[in-house]
Amino acid sequence: MKAVENNFGFMEQESLIEIPFFQRAYVWEEDQWKQLFEDLKDSYENKREHFLGSIVLKRLPTNAGEGTKRSLIDGQQRLTTFSILVKCLYDSLDNDDKRDNIKYLFKKPTKEKNPKIQHSKIDKNSFNKILQADNFDTLQNIEKYETGKDKGKIKDKIIRCYEYFTKQIKEVEYHKDKEFLEFILNSKLWVTINLDTNEDEQKIFDSINTAGLKLTATDIIKNALFAKAMELNTDYEKLYKEYWDNLFEAKENKEFWEEEIATGRLKRVQSEIFLHAFAIIGGFFDVEKDTLENLSDIYKQKTRDFSAQQLESFLKKIKEYALIYQNFPYITKDTPLCFENDEQRLFHILKITDTNTIMPLILALKFNLKNESESLKNCLRLLEVFILTRWLCYKSTKDYNKLFANMTKKLNKTNPLEFLKNNLKDIPKKYEIEDCLISKDDYLANKKAALILFWIELYRRHKNKKVQDSIELSYKWTLEHLMPQSWEENWKSIAKDELHAENLIYQIGNMTLLKNSLNSTIKNASWKTKLEGDGSRKNCIKSCADLLITRELCDKTIWNEDAIRDRTQKLTHEFLTIWDIDIFNH
Repeated sequence: MKAVENNFGFMEQESLIEIPFFQRAYVWEEDQWKQLFEDLKDSYENKREHFLGSIVLKRLPTNAGEGTKRSLIDGQQRLTTFSILVKCLYDSLDNDDKRDNIKYLFKKPTKEKNPKIQHSKIDKNSFNKILQADNFDTLQNIEKYETGKDKGKIKDKIIRCYEYFTKQIKEVEYHKDKEFLEFILNSKLWVTINLDTNEDEQKIFDSINTAGLKLTATDIIKNALFAKAMELNTDYEKLYKEYWDNLFEAKENKEFWEEEIATGRLKRVQSEIFLHAFAIIGGFFDVEKDTLENLSDIYKQKTRDFSAQQLESFLKKIKEYALIYQNFPYITKDTPLCFENDEQRLFHILKITDTNTIMPLILALKFNLKNESESLKNCLRLLEVFILTRWLCYKSTKDYNKLFANMTKKLNKTNPLEFLKNNLKDIPKKYEIEDCLISKDDYLANKKAALILFWIELYRRHKNKKVQDSIELSYKWTLEHLMPQSWEENWKSIAKDELHAENLIYQIGNMTLLKNSLNSTIKNASWKTKLEGDGSRKNCIKSCADLLITRELCDKTIWNEDAIRDRTQKLTHEFLTIWDIDIFNH
């Protein structure tokens, strides 16, 4: 390995730089383009050099007379972006100056205008068109342009980058001054790291990301898997297309796999969470010592001694599990939810409770029980009751990671329901649940109350289908304390003192969901004003009572301790009916 501080002149020495087919597509956006341009502009105006990062290249075998050929291991985003900026500046040069600088962009013979950087997959067409165009205006008919009402709006990121730099250099009038181009070409902005054909690029790939967007574990695992495929002389492009590209990188799936999910203090994309789950199911992730931070190393270790047949079998299994994972209910705040959809209800509860460590166990259950729908339904029902009742009653869920990972490894495929019952411990007792729903010491948090009330509402709609209400609702409601938290001014006749007031305010029976939040002057008013309004246009309970759990309040002429406790008792009964903890004893 040789690391050298370099200017962009290193491109003059290269015959061809090939971006491996399995590397991620171009992902930089305007934030990164702006930062790069501002940094270079500042360096130019103040006559000081700026470090852009490292470029890692690996020498590829060539035939005699072909010149050097290298694979770009790391630095694709930076090198692509910088090359597009150079092309924008090159566009404005006269023919003599273009002849002097063409060597940075095109391989010999330069008159054929074949780019020195050879992109693959979806970026190749756009990148080549940029380099071969006379200027940005000649791209007006490019196929990447939208039609209809969005006609002329560019979606392709590489083309948008070309447009962005074209505008920027015109605004600062650098297109009139070739000195800026000479400055960025000749400044030592880079460290180029050159590997020989027999050196292991994975160590470099994992450790060097000095600028740009952080690579995910998925990026690194993909690189390792298909680098292994190339090493084994398989039909690696076929494997990539069949088991990876058509799944993880297909346009219709990309948004799902790249969605960020909170996992503790960090955020991980869905694909990382899936690959973590797959490793647990496969038994090669040791929850006692391994972490998500070393997930890519774990995959490399697993596949290090694979034969070609073993690698394909491994990729096939990843795809099988990924298709199941991809079809998990995808829930947003706009998703219509209904009580009859058991799996959707479970996944909504998991989302609100931030319980992601259970995913390996659910994935294993769905894979093993894919032809046993009733058994799967019973297993998921058990998990739902476990998660929600413990979330309501206990603060800490830090033991879930090891619990669910170990259960996944040991899962009894013959009788999974009994296995779950025997391994899901510390189920809250009925009195503990009842205490939490009338909590005065550990207040029933708004997040908990809102989730419970929402599903009780859907439960009622499901049970009472004669009512002309939709059985589907999106999770977009405002929690309201009927006896307000600021009770002192208008509710002293009900509360004896602060402790007594808190005992009433934070019961589930004193809470409901409204379509709009109440103005503070209404929110803290007496019951009659809060219920019916004060004659102004401000919201009141009756005007926001779209739900059954709120409409039942509209004929209440008084709201006092007896009314609160009666409603709490009713809602508690419904909670214990929906999430029946006795199922663990059946």
